[in-house]
Amino acid sequence: SQAPGQEIKWLIWISTDFCASKRCNVPASIYKVSEDVIVNEGSNVTLSCLASGRPDPIITWRLLNPSGEAAGWEEFLDIIGIMRNQAGRYECKASNDVATPDVKYVNVVVNYPPTIQKIQSSETPVGRVGMLQCDANAVPKPEFEWYRDEKSDENTTKKGDKKPLTNEEDYGNYTCVATNRLGIQNASVFLYSECTQYTAAATHRNSQTQREGSVSSFKLVSMSIK
Repeated sequence: SQAPGQEIKWLIWISTDFCASKRCNVPASIYKVSEDVIVNEGSNVTLSCLASGRPDPIITWRLLNPSGEAAGWEEFLDIIGIMRNQAGRYECKASNDVATPDVKYVNVVVNYPPTIQKIQSSETPVGRVGMLQCDANAVPKPEFEWYRDEKSDENTTKKGDKKPLTNEEDYGNYTCVATNRLGIQNASVFLYSECTQYTAAATHRNSQTQREGSVSSFKLVSMSIK
């Protein structure tokens, strides 16, 4: 008779030998995938996804956002001169039709310098607070500074993507400067005052009589001069 431990070893050996001789199917399994990546725009990037299984797994890559389009069909995905629109979540899928495919993910962040998309102001009556706004795309997130008539002292420089306007003395040339560690971009907007005269008619509820008067309003009008 055999010891229990010897019997277990014999059964395992028989099972392994049978699978090897008959080439048993083994589900695809990803055993190594790239870590998340942060690169500067224009860099070369290689993502890897290694898998085992029988039959040999087929590897497919997809960029899930924003497009969901296929990106490659090999273990190694080479991206030459990566652009900002190639940033996102990459999916590696290993499949061999034995079982449900194995899936892993790699996040790719692409840094790029600021690009100012829009600079604008709001129309503002006297005594109200208006606003200059500067919109820029960048990774990492940009910092903003405002300059009035090219002056950079503390009284005319305002940090942030918005600058408040409080009175008709605020008109002039404003420059928005967007900066991150990869670069800088600026755009300007010229604000001038515009006074409007109009006649207002009002009806008194009790007497049903009308009163007319002249009202003057002030607004800041912007003209982009990027």
